[in-house]
Amino acid sequence: MSDRPLLVVEDLRKSFGDNEVLRGVSLSCEKAEVVCVIGPSGSGKSTLLHCINHLEAPDSGTIVVADQLIGYEPRRGHLVALKDRDTARQRRDIGMVFQRFNLFPHLTVLDNVTLAPRLARGIAKREADEIGMKMLSSVGLSNRRDSFARELSGGQQQRVAIARALAMSPKLILFDEPTSALDPELVGEVLKVMRDLAEEGMTMVVVTHELQFAREVANTVVFMDDGVVVERGRPKEVLLNPKTDRARLFIARLVGDGKEK
Repeated sequence: MSDRPLLVVEDLRKSFGDNEVLRGVSLSCEKAEVVCVIGPSGSGKSTLLHCINHLEAPDSGTIVVADQLIGYEPRRGHLVALKDRDTARQRRDIGMVFQRFNLFPHLTVLDNVTLAPRLARGIAKREADEIGMKMLSSVGLSNRRDSFARELSGGQQQRVAIARALAMSPKLILFDEPTSALDPELVGEVLKVMRDLAEEGMTMVVVTHELQFAREVANTVVFMDDGVVVERGRPKEVLLNPKTDRARLFIARLVGDGKEK
């Protein structure tokens, strides 16, 4: 392992048709660091996460996770796209928690958590179940192992989604607005799990509007707008004393709308 940060994104660009969503984004995340990405809707935050996990292929730029160039390999001075199976192998080290929980409704909670380790890593069912129960215990849901998604609250479903990501033993977890689909009274239980993960040293990139969570948990806050990184720094610097009018206006509006939690 080199001395480079665990995640390095350099000059990332991505367009959908004529809409350039990412316009040269660069950022890094050290091992055991929490980076919170904030910014208005349409600023490119979710697309950034999707490119890091190679759910979307960037048009240009590079993404390196744990010294692996994601989605490509250098060949004769050019970057050549990896085959799908090789990209999927890389993706096993990158957990992803979405806005929507994306649980399989026909599977139990435990089976939702253990499906990926069994299929992607070839872990036997007994061992996968042991891992799954450990992960469910870590999010406080071991007693719901035999439940189905429809029997759980939104907060519980999102905690199952976090347990599912953890079951793959990822080196990095990406959170894409993990509380935005939840009723306000359920947000706290998900944020508590994320705080616990941060304290345990999990490397995390979190797209969020939860400014209090960012202040308390993040090592670095990145403010994006219109497909570029406008500001980055320590939480107190970016959230309490932003240097740009764009960041000041966004934070003031978020607080004024009562969306800060």
